[in-house]
Amino acid sequence: MFEEFTLPGFVLDAVEKMGWEEPTPIQSLVIPQALEGADILGGAPTGTGKSAAFLLPIIARLAQRPRKGVQCIILEPTRELAVQVMSVAQKLLESQDEALSSGEGEIVEPITCGSIIGGEDRAKQRDSLPTIVCATPGRLQEFLKKSWFDSRDVEILVIDEADRMLDMGFRDDIANITIKLDRRYQTMLFSATLEGFGVRDFASNVLNNPFEVKVGESEESQEKLPELLQSRAYYAANDTQKVKILLHLLNTVKGKSIIFVRTKDNLSKLSSILKRQGTAFASLKGESSQQERKAALRRFSDGEVSLLIATDVASRGLDLEDVAYVYNFDLPSKGEIYVHRAGRTARAGAKGVVISLVQADEFATLERIERYTERTIERRSIKGLCASFDEVGVVHQSEKKRGRASPNGGFDKKAKEDKKPRKKVRLRDKKNKGKPDFAAKRQKKAARLVGKTQEPTPADNGSAVQE
Repeated sequence: MFEEFTLPGFVLDAVEKMGWEEPTPIQSLVIPQALEGADILGGAPTGTGKSAAFLLPIIARLAQRPRKGVQCIILEPTRELAVQVMSVAQKLLESQDEALSSGEGEIVEPITCGSIIGGEDRAKQRDSLPTIVCATPGRLQEFLKKSWFDSRDVEILVIDEADRMLDMGFRDDIANITIKLDRRYQTMLFSATLEGFGVRDFASNVLNNPFEVKVGESEESQEKLPELLQSRAYYAANDTQKVKILLHLLNTVKGKSIIFVRTKDNLSKLSSILKRQGTAFASLKGESSQQERKAALRRFSDGEVSLLIATDVASRGLDLEDVAYVYNFDLPSKGEIYVHRAGRTARAGAKGVVISLVQADEFATLERIERYTERTIERRSIKGLCASFDEVGVVHQSEKKRGRASPNGGFDKKAKEDKKPRKKVRLRDKKNKGKPDFAAKRQKKAARLVGKTQEPTPADNGSAVQE
């Protein structure tokens, strides 16, 4: 229960209003240590509740002391994630006005939360600097270089989605930011995985004797997908059948859904089909403007539409609640992309389904994804609409190899009597083929000469008679 943590009453009220009953594993591990001021190194995938894991102790700390300027900075890799974290923080602060008016001493001064991100008016951001800033690296570094706020006031720094930021090339930016914020009291770094991208090496340079936490994808548990996620696949003979299967499923199973396509051209084609069918949806693609992205995400989040179509480029940083289904209209080529897409559903202990539409030339890719995720993807069919994988003769690659080899798996050896004797052909025989055999002629001639020397002569016969 959240009451077990030493959190202010107004924060507990906000937690109750948000419907959070039990803390998630990452929250149970992080909050007590963060409240004590320890640096945190957290390995936790998106959707495990880590935003609240760092926001709750941050608000609890800031509530207990007078403040000025920017006190906390939360770094996020994308504008969308920064806005989402800011939204959660603002909800947790909704009850602070009552606490201030009651005069019970839970909070000394009001805590504000805002953003410093690209695509927004710099002047407005500069004129309304809040207590807690959710920022992206590029815009924040600009503010620091121009000294638009006093970096010495910052007590807490959170680096969220560190592996993604390093992968996106923000290593130098983040390093420069941490150098500027050298008077901070506490640093927390979170990453979907602590392995790869140089996360541990980077963390060793910015954290001071951190408390390490790993949940989800950790060394003890190699899960790459949420536990309550179901994975299904349907065979599609061609793109036309893909569309038919997708439309059937969208009309059959209801719930918030995200459809992933590989390219913007595929997104345009599918969008046109859905429009003709009268299906309401929002879409995200790489070249969408910030206003278009915000509008699409708002429509989807608010429930105005229950369907979102996105490319992988546009899907970076999506952190949307209550997504029940994820559709791979185009099967991803790599297991990592599959995991990223699938992670948009079955979040924070909820159930979810990821559905992949697979063509004949993608069977091997489907198996690679299974090996990467260490999960079996259930093969399904729809009667009268699409064939089953068995009907089209699709088996696992390993089964194909065993079937071609022999009924015994290809390991039985041929018996010796089954082998045909091999006739040795010498090179000199090949050379003499079709030519006169001079050696044989010489032998015959020599034999005739020997025979003549051994025959008795007439003189020899006469001498013998006289004797």
